[in-house]
Amino acid sequence: MYLEKKEVIDYPKMKVKFFYIITAVFSILTVSSCSIDKTILFQPSNDLTMVRAYNAQKNHIPVFQKNDVIKITLISSNEKFSKLFSEATENNVRNQLTYTSGAAAQKGFLVDQDGYIDIPFTGKILVHNRTREEVRIEITEKLKKYINEPIIHLNILNFKITVLGDVQRPGTFNIPNEKVSFVEALGIAGDVNITANMTDVRIYREHNDSLETSHINLNSDEIFYSNFYMLQQNDVIYIPPNKAKSRSAKYSSIYIPLLTSISLLLTTLNLLR
Repeated sequence: MYLEKKEVIDYPKMKVKFFYIITAVFSILTVSSCSIDKTILFQPSNDLTMVRAYNAQKNHIPVFQKNDVIKITLISSNEKFSKLFSEATENNVRNQLTYTSGAAAQKGFLVDQDGYIDIPFTGKILVHNRTREEVRIEITEKLKKYINEPIIHLNILNFKITVLGDVQRPGTFNIPNEKVSFVEALGIAGDVNITANMTDVRIYREHNDSLETSHINLNSDEIFYSNFYMLQQNDVIYIPPNKAKSRSAKYSSIYIPLLTSISLLLTTLNLLR
């Protein structure tokens, strides 16, 4: 008479094996579409890349746009007139809010939808799509009717860019010196994440009452040869996630609770033994 041998299930070992399997599957899902080449930024095609970037940054001259807020400072030997100009400015400007703290910023002249600003003693002046020097010269010439040798300084108070998507610190950033390159914008946002889609970065720009879009491959050096290398005020950069991260985000709401439930079940079975 033979006794039937019963199979003994080793639940702890089963749990460990199952954990390794789940971990391996999850890792494959998250990195399946990533490769080393796709995580390297600005791979140069020739030796002129850095020269092109340097020249673009050195020669870049920003122009005023609609909805800009411009600070105008008058320096003159005529203190009485300078004071009148300053007081008139206080009465004819808008108060702006910063995008970082919400605190009140300096006051300035708002460029209207027709591209003009209305300045005391000079009247309306067209500034849209004009450089700082062009506008400064015109204001100076008109003020010479009232005072000798006026000195005018112009600054854009709301020069800002926006970086969204798969970066460390997405957000809207004020640029005090009114000059920022695409590469610098990535640095301000904390750099792109390794899970970003480097081959289809998009830049949006307002131009002549329309929206321009540029698609950039960050694995190449094409951004250094693009008109979008030097950013303009209100430019928006969007860096999408890669396919692996998109799939992970899509199914994480299903897989994570399922894996958690299975883990709890195996733990319960182990405790019962």
